[in-house]
Amino acid sequence: MTRGVVDPVTGITDGAMRTLLKSNLRPIWRNTSRKTFISSVRRKAINPKTGRLWNVVDCCDCGRVMGVSEKERRPKVDGTLSKKPRSVWECDHVHGITPLHDIQETLGDFWYDMIYGEQEVVCYTCHKERTAKQATERSNNK
Repeated sequence: MTRGVVDPVTGITDGAMRTLLKSNLRPIWRNTSRKTFISSVRRKAINPKTGRLWNVVDCCDCGRVMGVSEKERRPKVDGTLSKKPRSVWECDHVHGITPLHDIQETLGDFWYDMIYGEQEVVCYTCHKERTAKQATERSNNK
């Protein structure tokens, strides 16, 4: 279908449909394979702020030890901090996820990669660097 053309059956464009699909599949991923993965890599350690035990994960790139429930305000593009604190770690798909171009052809691959793809825990900073590097490599390979 042509870019920006509204599908008469769904009433939205293909791009809007891909966005809806991705945003509805992510919570399923968070509550299934991501949750199981985090449970398998977390360990107990002493919280330096409280002195009590808590669950922690380690960044695969820099080795930073982060609490599973630890949050911080992240820097925005303009240099200020975000209003809402977010998790300090992110779950990264090592080999990426198949892009969702043609829904009929790639939805199965996209779903499989999201749920069953190899995952690693990385801190926010390392994940940002990894993602930027992968995006550059993808654009150079086109």
